Amino acid sequence: MSMEMEIIEPETFDRRNDEREAFSKVTAALASANDASLRSALDDNKRLWSTLQDNLFQEENVLPDSLKSQLISLVNWVDGYTAKVLEGEKEIGALISINNTIMEGLAA
Repeated sequence: MSMEMEIIEPETFDRRNDEREAFSKVTAALASANDASLRSALDDNKRLWSTLQDNLFQEENVLPDSLKSQLISLVNWVDGYTAKVLEGEKEIGALISINNTIMEGLAA
């Protein structure tokens, strides 16, 4: 009985590591943010998610369309939730949780 294994091309592996590292840095900044650094940490997180969204629309992106749609929904959620954090209506924890989930997926 043969087992099929997904082969990850070296450039894909490096890109996933880079993406995971970017999420790690931004998430650490969110987790350690205080009143003075909160806006900057949130802005960095929004830029990261915006970059992710831009990448999802690239022609060479080979992710399945269903996953792209789910990630685009997350981008929109992050944007709206970030605004609520800035307005003091929501806590930052949910953004940290989403980022951690994305990092877990990139590590798989």
